[in-house]
Amino acid sequence: MTNSSSHPTQEKNPWVILSVLCLAVFMLLLDTTIVNVAQVKIKDDLGASLTQIQWILDSYILAYAVLLLSFGRLGDVFGRKRLFMVGMALFTFASLLCAASAWIGDQIDVSGVNVLIAARVLQGIGGAFMMPQSLSLVSVTFPPEKRGAAMGMWGSVVAAGAILGPIVGGFIVTHYAWEWIFLINLPVGIASLYLIWRIVPESTDPLASGKIDWGGVLLSGLGIFALVYACIEGNQLGWTSVEILGAFAISAVLLTLFVWWETRVDDPIVKLELFRIRNFTVGNIIATIISFGMLGIFFPMTLFLQQALGYSPIKAGLTMAPMSAVLMVAAPVSGKLVDRIGPRWILFFGTTVMTIGLVYLRSLIHDDTTPRSLLPALLVTGAGMGFTFAPMTAAAMRDVPPRIAGSASGILNTMRNIGQVLGIAILGSWLQNRIGFYSEQELPKTDLDPGLVGHVSRLAQQNLFLEIRDELPSDQIVPVFDALREAFVLAVHSTFLAAAITCGVAALAALLIRNPKARTIEVGRPAGVASQPAAGDR
Repeated sequence: MTNSSSHPTQEKNPWVILSVLCLAVFMLLLDTTIVNVAQVKIKDDLGASLTQIQWILDSYILAYAVLLLSFGRLGDVFGRKRLFMVGMALFTFASLLCAASAWIGDQIDVSGVNVLIAARVLQGIGGAFMMPQSLSLVSVTFPPEKRGAAMGMWGSVVAAGAILGPIVGGFIVTHYAWEWIFLINLPVGIASLYLIWRIVPESTDPLASGKIDWGGVLLSGLGIFALVYACIEGNQLGWTSVEILGAFAISAVLLTLFVWWETRVDDPIVKLELFRIRNFTVGNIIATIISFGMLGIFFPMTLFLQQALGYSPIKAGLTMAPMSAVLMVAAPVSGKLVDRIGPRWILFFGTTVMTIGLVYLRSLIHDDTTPRSLLPALLVTGAGMGFTFAPMTAAAMRDVPPRIAGSASGILNTMRNIGQVLGIAILGSWLQNRIGFYSEQELPKTDLDPGLVGHVSRLAQQNLFLEIRDELPSDQIVPVFDALREAFVLAVHSTFLAAAITCGVAALAALLIRNPKARTIEVGRPAGVASQPAAGDR
């Protein structure tokens, strides 16, 4: 096992190391969004049910979310580069299995859908190895006073994945077999493995005991599994069902036991001492809130553009692309500003602009919305996101001791992922609820039989518009769909308002961030030599 990462970059250019890590993370994030676009083609080709399609998407999320926390600390113990490469190899191999799932199913007499779900679980495990190690490797590669710029570049890669996923996915499924959305990972994965092996230095926590905290792994994994499962299945089974309420209760008990357990073991997977660092704690709170609110942008907008306006996946992706493109430009700029003046006011500015952008975007959403009419608000929102993500990550990780960067990265990524899952669940449920509510208000204004209003509203809630069309007389299709489109607009307005309020709360939380003392914001300190935060910064 190598020594601490105190000087991991003396022989390597840290920006080259960052570029190699970003290439691998880009593949991971691209695949996260690209599969959503291909779900219809996968459903038709494999004969999958709607429930199976949902599990093709959710199995990855579950495996990824459950293991992030544990795998972050394991990188500190066994080597961050080593575990990153394990994750990359597993993710690449699982991508091959995904592409070959129909063939494998035929060979072993198993449904190709089930093979694909199992392969997606392996992808999630590989991603859980990779993501926390990438952030911890960035943290130990760059000193605190240069970490903001590095996090800005890292954030740009996240944005690039968000931009290109729907666009590349839409292009592939339009012109090629769906298997190619997984096969494109193979050359990128192999190249990344080679470059990481050659360029990225190894680093570990020299004080780690080498023993695995199996109690912490088990309690955190089961607790997070119960929480994420309840969020994923809540809409389907009902939020007040015994199964969902039971899953939430089990999660609360297990995660409480997990915190208790971590205070009693010698080398826990989660270093609770991290929460004595004020910026780390506040940064994690903001990450959770922002990730929750961000789904108030992407999830309803994707449904609105494709379902209400009838856009193709490619056109919907291109419509949203300007927001992510501005994010890519703003994130490195905000990262450099963080290195100069600290994260507090940059983060406050970013979250405030993001809130304003959401309110502005809400005002532009109508049944005759066009990509051009949305452009100004998308640019404002993207700028706010760009000035949020890099300062948020830099603030959280800046004062973390390099030896436990993996544990810190695991916590931050877990909180961000839980925020996203909660955002999809809660805001998605709210959107569905509002679609049903406004449909029952708008449909009586048409000539639709009053006895069908409730039935059509319920179908609209589930986005089953083809079924609605099949059940309507031809002369009622246009007025009914006009009414449903108006209901969809009102529902999106309501969801965006909830997301804007959430981001406003994050802006207030940003005021709790403490800037480092002037003496710690220095340019030119040798890489790997961390300046010590003042006592007041903790």
